[in-house]
Formats: sequence, C-alpha cells, structure tokens
Amino acid sequence: MALMLVGWHASPLAGQAQRTPPDTKQRARPTLTCVVAKLADGDSFTCADGRKVRLLLIDAPELAQAPWGQMAKVQLESLARPGSALRLELDRTPADRYGRSLAYAWSDTVMLNEAMVARGWAVVLAYENVRHLERLQRAERAARAAKRGFWQAWAFRCRPVDFRARRCGASPP
Repeated sequence: MALMLVGWHASPLAGQAQRTPPDTKQRARPTLTCVVAKLADGDSFTCADGRKVRLLLIDAPELAQAPWGQMAKVQLESLARPGSALRLELDRTPADRYGRSLAYAWSDTVMLNEAMVARGWAVVLAYENVRHLERLQRAERAARAAKRGFWQAWAFRCRPVDFRARRCGASPP
C-alpha cells in the first residue's frame, strides 16, 4: 500500500506551538544553554559540549520505525538545526538513567517539545516531569483533531513506547 503524507514538510505556521514569552517563573527555573551539535532522532540531540538531551513529555517514533522515525527527526531538525542555540529548562528530574539531560528546549519563545506535538510529529509521554503536561496535552488533542503530521495517515498506530516494548511492529497495518 502506497502512503503519501500530505504536508510531510509542514509549513512553519501549520500546527504552530503556542508562543509564550519567558516569564519570571520560567527564568527562575534551572536552565542550561545548548548549541545543537547533532540530532539523534525526533526527541533527542547532542549539544556541542557533548551533553545529550532528551526532550521532556514527548515521544517521537524510533528511527527503526521506518519511515516515521526519520520523518520525525527531519521535523525536529527544522526547529533545531545544528549550530542553533537553545535554552534548556529543567524539571524535577534533571537526567534520565542514560545520563541524558531531561529538558524543555526553547528557541527564543518557542518550546520545541510543544512544537513537535502541535505539528503532529510526536505524542505526549509523561513520567514524573510534568510542569508543562496540560499545555502539551492540549497541543496533542489539537494536532490529532486537525490531522496534522502523523495523525494524517499513520495516526501513531504503534506508539514509540509500545514499539520499544515490542508490543507492535514498525510499519502500519
């Protein structure tokens, strides 16, 4: 079955994440600066200083979930090209068991985590870090209703968390 995703390269305004100027509370939170060196996939990257970062509250398809994983990585790269400077906002747990910094990544006033969900290239996945959970859940509901990104065709039939647990296959049925 041939599958064509309309808008694979989403326009900058399609599914635009909510633009929020940093407020006093956000500036008071622990933050780091990162210059993107390379992207690993649709929800993680490496900074120029060697720090590995996993975006909080989102889950993009794994690269092994071809072609979906590569498509998500391309979308993240449109938001965070190598060489771009990001502000990393930490939450309750600053790192995961693999030593990656867990963060909300900001490019100016755009939260990359939210933009990936709002554009339909990632889903919400919550653990103990939940500062922006409601905001990202609203973005996912809107992306799903508008059939943005993967919601157009694949619709996350095999969510990344289920793929990693081997509960489903890499390709749509």
